[in-house]
Amino acid sequence: MPPPPPSDEPVTRPKAVDSAFQAVLASVAISAVGTVVTVLLDKAQLTRYVTEMLADLPREQRVDANAMVGAFQVILGFSIAIFAGLFALFAAKMRAGRNWARVLLTVYTVYGVMTFLTAVASSGAELALMWSLAEVAFGVTAVVYMFRPESTKYFAETKQRRLRARQRP
Repeated sequence: MPPPPPSDEPVTRPKAVDSAFQAVLASVAISAVGTVVTVLLDKAQLTRYVTEMLADLPREQRVDANAMVGAFQVILGFSIAIFAGLFALFAAKMRAGRNWARVLLTVYTVYGVMTFLTAVASSGAELALMWSLAEVAFGVTAVVYMFRPESTKYFAETKQRRLRARQRP
């Protein structure tokens, strides 16, 4: 069967891809909010982390732990923003039909599921893990939508269109 003739009509994005996009954004938002609530706003926990890190330094290089907590909060805040922005970009690229973004989001979701299951197995169902459960649930939902037959067809059609566009003089 010969390939279909080139068409200038845009590839129709299926609803499953839009649903996957929304699920990825929900997962990223929950991850960011969960990190802010469980880590960034917990000054006592941050002070413990910083104190543990400073304990490894020689005595003459140690600084006040309270002074470091503020710097740590700023760095963590920027890290959360960068993480959220990158994954929103990956979600947008996936929505635009880029298969590499679909694969990257899938790999990240698999890693998140494994990390979540390991945490549950080692500590039981802690309240802090509920943020992770919601993040993983949205991530898995996105992966399911990204690999539905209509989504796979959309990614293949988008790739073919890009390849044809490169071959035109």
